[in-house]
Amino acid sequence: MASKWEKLGGERGQSVDTSRLGRAFKLGKMATRLAGSMLTSQIGKRSEEEKAQALADAALKQADRIVDVMGQMKGAAMKIGQLLSSDPDLIAPEFADQLSRLQQEAPPLDYKTVVAQLEAALDQPIDAVFRFFDPEPLGSASIGQVHRGTLHDGRQVAVKVQYPGVAASLESDLKNLGSLLKVGRVFMTREQADGFLDEARKAILQEADYLAEAQNLLEFRGLFADWPDIRIPEPYLELCRPTVLTMEFVEGRKLDEALLDIEDRAERSRIATRLVEVFVYMVHDLHRLHADPHPGNFMLTPDHRLVLLDFGCIKGFDPVMADGILDLLVAFWADDWVAMETHFRRLGFGKEGGSFPAHDVMRAYHRLILEPLLEDAPFTMSNWKVHGRARQFMFKNMSMVKLIPPPDLLLYFRVLAGMKGLMTKADVDVNIRRAAEDACRRRGRLPA
Repeated sequence: MASKWEKLGGERGQSVDTSRLGRAFKLGKMATRLAGSMLTSQIGKRSEEEKAQALADAALKQADRIVDVMGQMKGAAMKIGQLLSSDPDLIAPEFADQLSRLQQEAPPLDYKTVVAQLEAALDQPIDAVFRFFDPEPLGSASIGQVHRGTLHDGRQVAVKVQYPGVAASLESDLKNLGSLLKVGRVFMTREQADGFLDEARKAILQEADYLAEAQNLLEFRGLFADWPDIRIPEPYLELCRPTVLTMEFVEGRKLDEALLDIEDRAERSRIATRLVEVFVYMVHDLHRLHADPHPGNFMLTPDHRLVLLDFGCIKGFDPVMADGILDLLVAFWADDWVAMETHFRRLGFGKEGGSFPAHDVMRAYHRLILEPLLEDAPFTMSNWKVHGRARQFMFKNMSMVKLIPPPDLLLYFRVLAGMKGLMTKADVDVNIRRAAEDACRRRGRLPA
């Protein structure tokens, strides 16, 4: 039966190099090419701004190759690329645009390898478990890919199968990626890279444990049980393993595509606003964050309910950190930059005891990047062209580099960037300030 399923879908996809030597060679070769390009770019350059621009240009020339290699390798290599692309303040926006390809569909794994992974994990033939298993994946990402199936009792399921060697290659991949990130320091300083990679290591280890993800699904189904317009799939624990996650199949379309097809702008905006409220509630009330804003992780059902998928990367938030973010917003609204600096230092921004940008510089920058929070009114997200303007501001005000965020906020900023991208693409009007003020009131940061 399994062979018939394979013929139905055709044999396509690619294998993944799981050998440490092979993966190290690919990453090392990529770093060498990038270093050579950057060295050449530095000849004759004088000012710091010219050097920075030359390094960014050199990296951009290698962007296509870097993205291709990261996508083929999957695992940590692809995940690091996704993390880099989600934050415009980490790398040049042009390079982030290239890396954003990794946020879309990854090249799928070949079907024979999928079957081998599945049968090894469940310790039985695939047709003993499934009445039907679709060889064509519903989606493929950095850690694994999802297939639709039917159990012998008739239940429709979605089955996530992990790529081979993800956990085993993690440490060696991160070591080699660290060398790449620090080449010419065009991406980030050594200290930033170390903090970034440490946080990425934690996230990838979480995502690689599908049994933990099954428990996360159960937990969040309980936490959102009173939200009738939010759906989270039920995991079927008897068919879950560290490398296989079997869960309820929920009918729906990818949220970004579904929103674009809704002609009623008010309805589009209502759905997008609800997603914002969900994430604000997770961070500031539950202190638990769904930290993977990949566009494929949100769906819309035919009756316009939101479906949340992929609970592999859940970031626990220290309530002090979560409330500190709200304190920053309250100070921002009050235009109190002495308080802003105090809160930034308390949360771990910048170097301990180091100098900060001038308050007028911080004020101008944050009015730029927090523009949707300036007014208590719907904000048209598609009009917010912030990346290029923020990058130009940073070039003209290099003191802003001192305001390095703490590694604990890496995944938080990743979510903000992902949400911003989704809202921009969907062309919606969202009153983000109202959602933020409501959270401040619930947490006692503003009067009720």
